[in-house]
Amino acid sequence: MTKKIILVGLIGLLLVLSIAPTSISAAGSGSEPTLRSLAEDKGITIGSAVATWPLLNDPTYADTLAREFNILTPENMMKFSFIHPSQDEYDFTYADAIVDFAEENGMEVRGHCLVWYKQLPSWLTDGNWSRDELIAILRDHIYTVVGHYKGRVKYWDVVNEAITGNGKYVESIWYNIIGPEYIEMAFRWAHEADPDALLFYNDFYAEGLNKKSDAIYNGIKYLKKYRSVPIHGIGLQMHANLDLHPFLDEMNAEVTANMQRLAKLGLEIHITEMDVCIAGDVTQEKLDQQADIYRSIIDTCLSIDACKFIVMWGFTDLYSYWNDNPSIGAAFIFDESYQAKPAYDAIVEFLTPEPEPEPEPVEPPTQPQRPWWWWFFRW
Repeated sequence: MTKKIILVGLIGLLLVLSIAPTSISAAGSGSEPTLRSLAEDKGITIGSAVATWPLLNDPTYADTLAREFNILTPENMMKFSFIHPSQDEYDFTYADAIVDFAEENGMEVRGHCLVWYKQLPSWLTDGNWSRDELIAILRDHIYTVVGHYKGRVKYWDVVNEAITGNGKYVESIWYNIIGPEYIEMAFRWAHEADPDALLFYNDFYAEGLNKKSDAIYNGIKYLKKYRSVPIHGIGLQMHANLDLHPFLDEMNAEVTANMQRLAKLGLEIHITEMDVCIAGDVTQEKLDQQADIYRSIIDTCLSIDACKFIVMWGFTDLYSYWNDNPSIGAAFIFDESYQAKPAYDAIVEFLTPEPEPEPEPVEPPTQPQRPWWWWFFRW
């Protein structure tokens, strides 16, 4: 009787196990690869900018971030106007939430950004500051923000978009009152606040070879070689659209040449704000072209040893800074329902390793034919 009870119990247990739902890991469902798992296998960092409201209020947004990426960039919450709303007040609430989320999910953080001419609070832009006063404000801002995240934020966009398309300095409160030295000052103060953080200059439309990228290259070269300024890398934003599609080969050649000369300066290269916008109606043809551009940009980056970081300026069209523009958008790799677009599939396919070739079958050796008398003399 006891044996029958045990047997029935075992059968019941097997039936329960056979119908129990399969658990879904943080890396995705079942054994399907994710961008994060494939990138980590290749020693690549892949990430996204993060908007705070959906991170705190949309579980699907947070789950997708943790599953697909291993680095995050705060989209806005570390910019001057958000984190330093009044002269004597710093507000780290939302930036801390992003950093906490990253740490809880084994992700790194790119701090963005310490010095920019946009998104500045009115108390700063409306002030009648002397040069010394503005230097003191900027120094305090950098020391406070970088010091607050010392050891937690590994990479900083220290100076953002300081050069025009003509290769000149952008007219800004920093340039007009302090002068071009503000760039050197900012990097030195950031390094003093956290000597272990890696510090970047970040800009747009400087990926290829043009007046802007030439000015950035020559300026960074001067600061590193002759001023020993602690600049560790260049961020190439890589905002793109479908107009690039017919010219991918030419674009890749220029971007490769630019990355190579930056790498020779000993700089890391990060793609920091990648997106590919679609104008007008979204069609299958346009989605396929978008996928081609995403794949091509990542291929170009990974062809350079110094470029192993790809960060997108968002990942779902549901929460996109392009949503205020009715004529252009759909720029990311997931649609508004978190469904993967062809761009996502293209990146996964590109990062998926080639299967190992099947070994050639080895035929067993055949016994040689023996004459009849061989068997007699063998004895």
